[in-house]
Amino acid sequence: MVLVAAGAVVASLLATAAQGFDGYQFYESVTTRGLYPKQVTVPAGGSYEVYGIEWKAAVAPTDPPEDNKHGPEVTYLAIDVRQKVVDEDSAPMTALPTELKLTDRAGRSWAVDWVPGERPTDRLVVGKEYRVEGVAKVPTPVKDEVELSFRPSSYRSDTPTEDLFKRDSEAVSIDNLFELTFKRR
Repeated sequence: MVLVAAGAVVASLLATAAQGFDGYQFYESVTTRGLYPKQVTVPAGGSYEVYGIEWKAAVAPTDPPEDNKHGPEVTYLAIDVRQKVVDEDSAPMTALPTELKLTDRAGRSWAVDWVPGERPTDRLVVGKEYRVEGVAKVPTPVKDEVELSFRPSSYRSDTPTEDLFKRDSEAVSIDNLFELTFKRR
């Protein structure tokens, strides 16, 4: 009798461990997906297509704001990102890129702040170019060498919210697996 009870306890523990391990694997795949994205370097003036959307970007010095408290040691840079849907299936991919930053040759990085603009929130028009603008401030000595990088989002506005929490949902299986870096020269 004791042997049967011990067997039942072991079987129960193994079943619980297997279920816990499966849950952990799902959690890890969702939280760490795209942790190591495919690095793509885009030549100066060039574009790159990801998820049926063509991306272009430019970085150029701009005038500081009127309330600027920095001296000549800081330069403001205007960020101009162009997004154009080239595939009808990608029209619902309305999210802005993520992890936007400027990086210098030494690996230091600076954040980019988006300037609010008007964009559709449910569908982009195929073939129409959308402009996303931003601004950043960097030390003047690196103003000509910093390069813009970001990760195009794979979010789709037509994804039902409940699908975002299902393991076998396409919303969970598509990752932000690309990081684009735009060369300036």
